[in-house]
Amino acid sequence: MSKKKRVASSFKVAGLMIVASIVLSSAPSVLPSAPKPVAAQGVKKAQRIPPKFVVGDIPQSILDVKTDGDFIYDTIHTIAPEIEGYDDVLLHEHLGLAYLTGRDGWIWRVDLKSGKAKRLVDVPLMAAGIHRLPGTEDTVILTISRRGGGTYPKGEQVGLYTLNLSSLEVAPLVTRVPHSADVSKPTVFATAKQKRAQVGSLNRSNSRLLAVCNDAAVSADGKRIYFTESYVAEGATMGGSAALKPIIMLGRTGRLWMYDSEDKTVGLVANGYAFTDGILMEGNGNEPEESVLLTDNPRFQLHRVHLAGARAGESEVLWRDLPGLADGMRRDSKGRIWLTIITNHGNQIPWVHAHPGVKPMLMKHPQLISFPSVTSLLLLSPDASTALWYTEHSQTRVTSIAAVTPGKSGLYVANFSDKTPGLHRIDNPVD
Repeated sequence: MSKKKRVASSFKVAGLMIVASIVLSSAPSVLPSAPKPVAAQGVKKAQRIPPKFVVGDIPQSILDVKTDGDFIYDTIHTIAPEIEGYDDVLLHEHLGLAYLTGRDGWIWRVDLKSGKAKRLVDVPLMAAGIHRLPGTEDTVILTISRRGGGTYPKGEQVGLYTLNLSSLEVAPLVTRVPHSADVSKPTVFATAKQKRAQVGSLNRSNSRLLAVCNDAAVSADGKRIYFTESYVAEGATMGGSAALKPIIMLGRTGRLWMYDSEDKTVGLVANGYAFTDGILMEGNGNEPEESVLLTDNPRFQLHRVHLAGARAGESEVLWRDLPGLADGMRRDSKGRIWLTIITNHGNQIPWVHAHPGVKPMLMKHPQLISFPSVTSLLLLSPDASTALWYTEHSQTRVTSIAAVTPGKSGLYVANFSDKTPGLHRIDNPVD
């Protein structure tokens, strides 16, 4: 593909990370303790200010397994410095290759032996998640969105796509979804009760274009693909100023969708979250999944979305008060779950959520928002119930870990920021 993208510098927020143009202390003192009410023109204050949301202390069970030192700094190995930032990594270790979803809008291929990288294919907009499609050798699933600050050719659309790594053909699976109403709390539609629509039947009269397509998870038989639409808003982007509102104001437009490759239908699985991001399959793969895991990162939560069985239709909070913005999830060969914290929340954002009266002011002055310079990794048991290992990194070697991919030689951490370029690998701390 010959077209080129012009991508401006931007900051990444939640699933994503906020990098403020003015860096302030993350202590609550950067904000007034008794702010004057700020109301938008023509909009009542009550409509602008969300309810109070209390963020508790980080669970002691996580702190109990925290490393003493900076494990990432101590064990990191970096190759392919020409790659300035990427959101996800797919390993083909049997071929000595890795594929990266570059923030520049290209899929990169890295030779793991030589440490050299090259651009492989220029996809529409910017690819975020990349996942194998079971049963195929060369076909992968991509989630594609606009990046905050990016400038792209007209006509390119957000959506769920396939990429053939041999022919380099990129094809859309889902770019439109049926209309669905916003709800006031997390709401799950059990598989048996989901309303589904033929993708080919969707048009301007009965559907809308996807706003953001953040991450995906594929069933073991390759027939069902779940994907997150982080939030719904005109001009929505992965990061940048457009993402500030759902993050700070704790919106309720985050959705989870499912595409069925057998009948080529798409249906709403869950909605009512602040910002849906990482998604992970559950079950043994021998039969249709009864649940999936989902991160709602501005609320620092991990949910189990029950699709079938006795609890079908429930969104169960497995973890609350996580250390920061929970992003991607991947399983290792033993089924354990590697969860990334793209940035820790520090003190400021929990204070803001507890004092929502300041939020309209922050939306007018986003440069006041800051996060600590810390990114983290959390390892959970296969059923996500138990914290097994946790480490924090000072963002000196890797700035913002969006995803982690376990491999034979270690853990490959996807670094979205262009401040710490290269493909990064750390040691595996557990057997």
